[in-house]
Amino acid sequence: MLDLTGTPIRPSRNLLGLQRDLLNQLDPALSGASTTESLTDLRMVMGFIASSWPRSRYLLEPDLLNSVNAYFRAGKNSPAERRNRVSVMNTAPADAAVCGALIGVADSMLFATNSKHRIMSLFEVSFYTHDSRMSWFRFVARHQGTCSQRLREILKPLVNATPATVDRFVPRGPGFVPHHIPAFLEQDWYDRFIRPAGIPLDQRLVRRCAAINLVRRAAHCETREAALLLGIPIDKIPVGIDDDRFWIGAKDAPTDFRIAMTELGLHVGEHRDRLPDYQRRRDSLRDWVLPQNDWGEMTAQLPRTIGKQPVLDDRKRQVASIFIWTRVTGGEHLFAPRPLEHDQPPQIRQAWATRRPTTWHQLAGRLDPGPHYATLRRLLGEYADNLTRKIDADTLPANQHTRPRQLSRSPAT
Repeated sequence: MLDLTGTPIRPSRNLLGLQRDLLNQLDPALSGASTTESLTDLRMVMGFIASSWPRSRYLLEPDLLNSVNAYFRAGKNSPAERRNRVSVMNTAPADAAVCGALIGVADSMLFATNSKHRIMSLFEVSFYTHDSRMSWFRFVARHQGTCSQRLREILKPLVNATPATVDRFVPRGPGFVPHHIPAFLEQDWYDRFIRPAGIPLDQRLVRRCAAINLVRRAAHCETREAALLLGIPIDKIPVGIDDDRFWIGAKDAPTDFRIAMTELGLHVGEHRDRLPDYQRRRDSLRDWVLPQNDWGEMTAQLPRTIGKQPVLDDRKRQVASIFIWTRVTGGEHLFAPRPLEHDQPPQIRQAWATRRPTTWHQLAGRLDPGPHYATLRRLLGEYADNLTRKIDADTLPANQHTRPRQLSRSPAT
């Protein structure tokens, strides 16, 4: 098999196996209806993939990507041209390598365990204009009578839409609401859904943008409103976050980020019953600081060191409070409340701010902290877990929601 440049391409074992399966389905002894349904399913999903190019390129194996891209870059094949979208959706590619690649991807999507989510995800990132959705709607209406019941169920939310309502029918972040979202995207979510995209931007920035994006999907609001709801300062929202130029230098990042966020939104919606109410936690600890008595009990359990003893003043209590706040609320430590610090004179606030990153790294960043910080980290984690349970069960005493009125002033130690 040759690609458009005449370069030989060896079909994968999976693709050869799929070819045998398709030929077997043409056996006259098999049910004609079953064969028709199987082939129609493949044709429809191939149409979705082809007409959404290049946004669907992430589905292909790297060794096939160049051939398929070259095919669609040819003017008459480009689905980006409005006049070509319907023909691309309805017509299988004449190039054998391209056709084989799309069949293989369509088959893998149809039989994936999360096929519904993958197909709906592809729709949301690819058919986002009225014209493109109308083309899709007509294509589905033409073939839904001969596709399988399984595919009809997958497409049911859209198949049941009318031309007048199809633009409103795609669930954006189905089932989850803003209070399900932590202000700093969970590390596990980032690792599973965004890291594989290889977006060449600072991870902290991407996680912040991702949290804002999820809230926007859930609340159908603007970026500024989403940030305010999460407690992210307006001046810390990346400039141009809603513009593809924000991702300049990261060629495929805008599309890759949208795809990752769509997949993540579906995941959050699926597991919404297991998610906590992060908004309640944020509200409960909006102006919170670790009580002095609790801090004293905690520090009494720290191991004694030889020589100079670690400082355990209000400055370190403030960093400890930030550690607990991030664990409970899922927020970014840079935006945690710092009431103890704010009550200090300007020169002491500056001194605390200068030393905060070093103390934070020792407490939360190092993989091999010494005995003092390792023990303190464990005790703070246990305290945070207990505080979380109280907030979620609504059993936190009212006087523990906010800091005490009177606070001692501390030297710049």
